[in-house]
Amino acid sequence: MLNNHKLLISKEKDKGMEVSSRLVHLPCGTASLEQMGFLKELPKGEVFIESGQVSKYCYVIKKGGVIGFEYSSGGDERIYDIMLPGSLMLDACLLMNKPSPVYFKTLRPTELICIDRHTLLDQMSDDFNLVMNIIESISYKFFSAMDMVRETGCHDANWRFCNLLLMFADKYGVPYDGKIMIAEKVSQQMFSDLLGVNRITVNRIIKKLRDMGLILQVNGLYCISDMEKLRKHMDYIEAE
Repeated sequence: MLNNHKLLISKEKDKGMEVSSRLVHLPCGTASLEQMGFLKELPKGEVFIESGQVSKYCYVIKKGGVIGFEYSSGGDERIYDIMLPGSLMLDACLLMNKPSPVYFKTLRPTELICIDRHTLLDQMSDDFNLVMNIIESISYKFFSAMDMVRETGCHDANWRFCNLLLMFADKYGVPYDGKIMIAEKVSQQMFSDLLGVNRITVNRIIKKLRDMGLILQVNGLYCISDMEKLRKHMDYIEAE
């Protein structure tokens, strides 16, 4: 009976930030999944899945980080998601025998747990909680993708850059001298690839926000001077 199972669909803690995230992870954790496969270590910057490739495995990210991206007509990368430790990737493709829609590349030295289709299906047939975990993983990425499509269609690069700042602050933000420091180095190129715009546009947005006193940089890290003022600035941009 279903009501005899403890459903593991978890809820994120409400941090007062209604920010859609492209920093993908599985809120319920991946401890049970990590027992199903074998460990693979990859160096930084390695493309280990190509667009159109049918993977033999889905992957749990144990350490490091992975980006899902495609190349633009000009050869630039267009980043869709940043997958963090504790996330599951290519699960839907593996279950449905579908090719990967994008490329996957390591952001830093990364450890992956590789799980083949037979093992995953076999374990899912015996473990309802695992089925719910897989559903949660696929749903999380689906909603993230829908939010990204909606934001791209409804907002300009200025608003979306501010939203990325809030996204990173939600994950990596720490108090610093009355401000919120994003304790993870994010390059202008990374912002450019996430937004799908050139670095000149990103540099112009950063300069404007800095001149307005909304952000500053300390040792290469971005600081948000006032979260509420940044949100009000986004409201102003939206109303224009």
